[in-house]
Amino acid sequence: MNLLDFSNYFPSNESCIEHFKTQRENIGVVCKKCGYRTALRSRTALEKSHLPYLYWYKAILMLSATRK
Repeated sequence: MNLLDFSNYFPSNESCIEHFKTQRENIGVVCKKCGYRTALRSRTALEKSHLPYLYWYKAILMLSATRK
């Protein structure tokens, strides 16, 4: 996926949140200790970050798009 396709697929931060939410629901967003639903960012690389999801998604695209 190039940057133009990315911008069309994820036009806003809300679209990134929805995508992240569906991916997290596939693997489960439940606390392993007590069974309660946890926060969306918990137990991920985004946990302590205050950056928008769109910034993270663009960074992941840039890291995965390069060969080196």
